[in-house]
Amino acid sequence: MRLFSTRLLESFRALFIFVVLYFVFGAISNYFLEIFTNRPIAQLTEVYPYLMYFLALQAIGIAILIFVLYRNKFQFTGWFKGKRVKSLSQTTTRVLVVISVIAIIALYIAVGFSL
Repeated sequence: MRLFSTRLLESFRALFIFVVLYFVFGAISNYFLEIFTNRPIAQLTEVYPYLMYFLALQAIGIAILIFVLYRNKFQFTGWFKGKRVKSLSQTTTRVLVVISVIAIIALYIAVGFSL
């Protein structure tokens, strides 16, 4: 029963960390986008509807970045201490970070070419 409760607590903790970091990274990204274009995002997506795809790509990039942060840092500070809990390999971490950075920056490149 104790193992189940610690896993449940760790699941809630992971979900909470994901939601908070997703909100923070998303707010920072939206702030930079509005500074970069001097327009709100709603107005940008009205004028250039294809930017919604780049916003979705950016959201996926942020999610990948949070996943890497959790697996390499936050999972070791929680309640659950399993035997199979280990961080991502250095190669996997680098590949995922590069993919997420490209996905995040793609929106800014698309907006730069649109304006």
